Amino acid sequence: MLNSEFIKYGAVNLEDIEAIHLNGDFDSVLDLLQGQVTSDCTQISEQSGQISSLCNEKGFILCNFEIILDQNKWLIIIDKAVKGIFLDEIAKFLPFYKVSAELLGYKVIGVSRKKDEPMPALEHLILKSDKATLSLLIDKDNQYQRELDNLSIDRWAINRKIMGDHQIKYEERGKYRPHELGQHNTRVSFSKGCFKGQEIIARMEYLGKLKKETRLITHSSQEEVSEFTIIGCSYQDQEIIFSSCLGKIDSFS
Repeated sequence: MLNSEFIKYGAVNLEDIEAIHLNGDFDSVLDLLQGQVTSDCTQISEQSGQISSLCNEKGFILCNFEIILDQNKWLIIIDKAVKGIFLDEIAKFLPFYKVSAELLGYKVIGVSRKKDEPMPALEHLILKSDKATLSLLIDKDNQYQRELDNLSIDRWAINRKIMGDHQIKYEERGKYRPHELGQHNTRVSFSKGCFKGQEIIARMEYLGKLKKETRLITHSSQEEVSEFTIIGCSYQDQEIIFSSCLGKIDSFS
């Protein structure tokens, strides 16, 4: 895995992340999500969550988030800056499924572990590679006991980039389709059936020719990546900057 030597392990309080409870009959929530988000929610279990996205009808990404089942509750784990996008979009469909969306105010802990390290029962796996796993823990009563070394929020974000998860921020809503960011490999199911934007995204998968893509580039100054479009935020660790860079495929050397 490219840049895997830069992965760091530990736990971090994800202060900018919010938990939204989709409250309703279990199967009704599942049906709601299946028709809206890009991932296949039938594959989610108590210890296995998903990274997912919400797109518009033209297949452009509106926001990124995680979906987990925590003690049989459907939770959307999302950056506070983009939670309004998700809530506004999903609100149109809530009455049809008799589901409500409730902000919980719970602390969300991100945990980065080595691949072979066991994951406790209350954690929810969201990303894995041949080197590491990333999981989420919902700390409802501030009872989390630190078991690992501290991990900074920036290092958590860098780990995600190294593991191929290139996320958009609020200002980038509606600008990019999943294939441009590599999210067709990580956040989209092409076998589950229809969801918002599915027709155009599927057409790109089976009929389109990808001209641009996003890759993680490590660099020491922004001038080194000036020919690319930076997706999301860049993060610096000591002298190294980590950026998700979008550009023409033949521009990556």
